[in-house]
Amino acid sequence: MVQSAIIVGAGIIGAATALQLARTGHRVTVIHGGGADATSAAFGWINASFFLNDDHHQLRAAGIAAWHRAMADVPVSVHWQGCLCWDMDPQQRAATYAQLQAFGYPVEMLTKAEVQMREPALASPPDGALFFPSEGAAASADLAGQFLAAAQDLGARVIRNVSVMGLTTQNGRVTGIATAQGALPADRVILAAGTGTTALARSIGCEIPLVPRPAYILRTTPQDRLLNHILATPEGEIRQESSGQILMPVAVAHQSDSAESLMQTPTAAADHAMTRLKDLCGRLENVDWAEVIRAERPVPADGLPVVGAIADGAYVAVLHSGITLGPIIAELVAKDIAGRLDNTDAAMLAPYRPDRF
Repeated sequence: MVQSAIIVGAGIIGAATALQLARTGHRVTVIHGGGADATSAAFGWINASFFLNDDHHQLRAAGIAAWHRAMADVPVSVHWQGCLCWDMDPQQRAATYAQLQAFGYPVEMLTKAEVQMREPALASPPDGALFFPSEGAAASADLAGQFLAAAQDLGARVIRNVSVMGLTTQNGRVTGIATAQGALPADRVILAAGTGTTALARSIGCEIPLVPRPAYILRTTPQDRLLNHILATPEGEIRQESSGQILMPVAVAHQSDSAESLMQTPTAAADHAMTRLKDLCGRLENVDWAEVIRAERPVPADGLPVVGAIADGAYVAVLHSGITLGPIIAELVAKDIAGRLDNTDAAMLAPYRPDRF
């Protein structure tokens, strides 16, 4: 029996899930409320070198593999240039190297000379760095749109600029969504609404706690090719896009940034970040920032993904980082909804079920 599914949210999680459900024959409708999504303002780094525990690393490593599967069907722009990382002291670097080796994750320990050879634009190369050759970066600005277009090719529909007020229920089962213009019915509702997920889940008495994690991301004016890799440095994370623009989260240690508010104006924050960038790269004396984007990152209270049923007929998928995990979460959600999880899939999702809250 063909089932109808409404996905609330059109970022990478919602868009990739729409594609997977459309492939399995669902009648899919994606609701985009019209606000800015976290995906389009993301740094775009696809990695498993940042993780909170062993299970989280395995999920993120599976995310990298899922990206390669996704690229066979969706014309996304992903560059697998690898990452050079020295945003930790030598002792932490050695411990991370040993831990990732034990996981079987591709990692190399580089000397100062090897770093300089790979990144000659650096003003002062570090004494050493870790290299993660399997990591890459996705062009985040149009990423979700490419997954949505692929889903639409399989019959999915998209409704834009319509706000979802809550979920509708009947006899204890979720039956669709409520909008200002009326209710839209569905056999199943998937909440992939990022920071809007908490309020929507509360409309049926379910608590999905998210913590505020705003961020600024800047892009510079276009430059000649300078950087060959993603760089995770004590001055911040940076990478150069195919346009020549350099992309940089304003906060140092963006992956683990726990600030709950932005205390600087966008201009002051970007100016300070540009000072760090110029100190890092000796050939950027005349570069300036061209754009600053504010992002509201959907970060669950314990930092880990929240994926699973929250009521009969309702499902949630909210997490950070959506860029790394989007394709694998979409695959697992589609299998879960269809009752097709194998033991490996079920074990992968087990730590992230909503009932842990």
